[in-house]
Amino acid sequence: MAWMDLDSAIEVVIGPYETYEDSLMGYKAAFEAFICVTQPTDSERLAVFKKWLPFLESHLPIPDEHKNTTRGGESPIRVADLVFSAGDARKGVQTLAFNLPNDERVREAKGSKKVLLKNMMLAKYEAILMPIASRVLPVKPNLQVDFESYFHFILFHELSHGLGPGRITVKGRQTEARLELKELYPAIEEAKADVLSVFALGRLAAEEVVPVSVVRALPWSYVAGLFRAARFGTTEAHGLGVVIQANYLLDKGAIVIDKDGRFAPELATPKAFSGALKALATELLMIEAEGSYVKAQALVKRYGKVRPEMAKLLAHLESVPVDVDPVFEADGE
Repeated sequence: MAWMDLDSAIEVVIGPYETYEDSLMGYKAAFEAFICVTQPTDSERLAVFKKWLPFLESHLPIPDEHKNTTRGGESPIRVADLVFSAGDARKGVQTLAFNLPNDERVREAKGSKKVLLKNMMLAKYEAILMPIASRVLPVKPNLQVDFESYFHFILFHELSHGLGPGRITVKGRQTEARLELKELYPAIEEAKADVLSVFALGRLAAEEVVPVSVVRALPWSYVAGLFRAARFGTTEAHGLGVVIQANYLLDKGAIVIDKDGRFAPELATPKAFSGALKALATELLMIEAEGSYVKAQALVKRYGKVRPEMAKLLAHLESVPVDVDPVFEADGE
């Protein structure tokens, strides 16, 4: 509660938050630490978006009774440079942003704080996303993948973690989606945040809140991003989440494969891409709203394996780093 009220030039996070490592039940959190220096100009530029969260919640593609209108509305947004991380935040895949706390009690009272790590974003965009885009997207002279689109996608991914069901009722008892979906919750939630990010940006572009240029480039940045995270493997929540998205969108004709085997968002057919994303958003949100572990299992079984078409392109990315390995001055020699 106190951390939510903290407004400081230095953002410090220490504690057990994420449960990605608990592959048994998805309950046990691992300790992590972040020390960040905030970027006030960028933070102020993005602060306008938090007031649109109730609007986005009200327009989620699910019945009204499942929409969460009780969460706190503070939801501060910080843009920062990461200067040190430790514990769960330092091992394996390096995060681009975080949306904390995960405690639904705090979220209902205060909302959640979104912190975007801009120096990490730039590093991954230049060293990983752009090389991937050049190998997996169709070769077109007007190909639109840019940092602003990528930056906004990450921002709204984090904002989208605060949208949709949180506390739910299952068979007459009060519980939370994350408890009911157990070890599958992280992958379902990460996929939901990705899909709602694209959905939300489209909605806000229609309201002239988000620049049209961001949304125009978004499908290309999004598809390239699926391959970036797929390389983490399907045993990792983000990796499994993007494989589910890719296979679902392929089956719905929202992603097409050209003659060279490259993936492209289907933009020629009216609403093919946006319509399929909306349908996937509904499916993911309803799994959480119902707390249906059985439906989560079925979704993972149907869409959770890398298909040959995707595997072929992933094999061509061996020379591209899977992730960055930060070296902080604070580490010393």
